[in-house]
Amino acid sequence: MALSLLLGCTPLPQTLSQPMAVEATYRLLFNEQLVGMALFALQIHADGSYQLEAFTAPAGKMHQAAGHEVLEISHGTIDDAGIRPQRFEHSVMQNEDIEVVELQFDWDGHALQLRGRNGTQRVALVPGTHDRLSYLLAANRLVASGSAAQSIKIAALESTEEVRLEADGREQVTVPLGTYPARRVRRIAPAVEEDRLLWFDTTLSPLPLRVLHEADGNRVEMQLESLSGRPSDPR
Repeated sequence: MALSLLLGCTPLPQTLSQPMAVEATYRLLFNEQLVGMALFALQIHADGSYQLEAFTAPAGKMHQAAGHEVLEISHGTIDDAGIRPQRFEHSVMQNEDIEVVELQFDWDGHALQLRGRNGTQRVALVPGTHDRLSYLLAANRLVASGSAAQSIKIAALESTEEVRLEADGREQVTVPLGTYPARRVRRIAPAVEEDRLLWFDTTLSPLPLRVLHEADGNRVEMQLESLSGRPSDPR
């Protein structure tokens, strides 16, 4: 699958409460070396429903692993009460083998259903729970609202991670697409020795300009390379 690199920047709505369609491509770096490319496609509809997809594939030093691709999809709703995912899928495609993890958020029944290769389990669903993609929208809303912090949970098949999002500064950020004024969000997991940072310019896009994860002396980074208001199917 070739990632489209659309360089034209279309003016986008500035809040998640408005219908929009956004496509963004990112460079993925490991210790400053290019290892992959990612395509994000976000659609928000007039009824408040959203779909956010992320497709990643090897590039650069990891190009020889071309059979390894990851597709993630989050479906849910956005309203005044917040962002609530309804379904999340995580698919890892290694050559002809596909492994799928699915999360179902039953908000009325206060239950989270997790399905993977080893079967299905059902656990309690508490307010403020997100998936690996919907939390990006929560971080965007934190910045856009001018709030200082928010505590959330990020669900996964293995466990649910307690996370605190803190908006802790403003600075100029340079990415392949250009240089922009951004607000920085720190993602804090109390039990984990790591540093995760996200930068947003909400007047440019609801998706982050840059994401940085530092742990054990290594840096994993995602840098915005292109942006368009015309998303295509990343699959």
